[in-house]
Amino acid sequence: MRLFIGLMVCCLAAPALADQGEAPAAAPPAAAAGGPPGGPPGGPPGGPWTRTPGKPDKKGVDELFKASGEAWKKGDVNAAAELIDFPVTMVTDNAKGEYLQAQWTKEKWIAEMAPAMQGMPKDAKMTHKHTPHFLSDSLAVVVEETTMQMGKEKAKWTGFSVITLKDGKWRFKQMAEAGWGDTMGGDAGKPAAK
Repeated sequence: MRLFIGLMVCCLAAPALADQGEAPAAAPPAAAAGGPPGGPPGGPPGGPWTRTPGKPDKKGVDELFKASGEAWKKGDVNAAAELIDFPVTMVTDNAKGEYLQAQWTKEKWIAEMAPAMQGMPKDAKMTHKHTPHFLSDSLAVVVEETTMQMGKEKAKWTGFSVITLKDGKWRFKQMAEAGWGDTMGGDAGKPAAK
């Protein structure tokens, strides 16, 4: 159980121990050409083409990840929770490749993460790179690449977060990493119905 908690902490806290290097800025999507304002040619007045990012806030996203990293380094679960727009969707899969998700309240998230923060391996060294892809000025998907070194053991993985701009600050709304489904029991949710 301690090994599981330690590994869960390492994976979910990767930004905390990571060297927060600069990620290249994502290019904004091209606007629909030739259509009426707010819509594609001959299409309805709404949809993703109406919400393309005008000013991608990479600095604000970097500040979110920096604050998250600092909270995890300090073991401050409450500070980390303040960076989340609850309920948060936790996403993973299991060894069979089945997609799993669960909606966690603030209380559930804190209950799960507090013990994980206490079990953080002292010799863990991580590098973390986050690359935001802005869907609009208030919605982004951030791809996270993490490498962890503990002694001679090394692991590398990719995850993602969906973040939203709420009250002028970026907040985590969804967190995803592969492989937790077999270790989280019913907390990860159930595989989607076929």
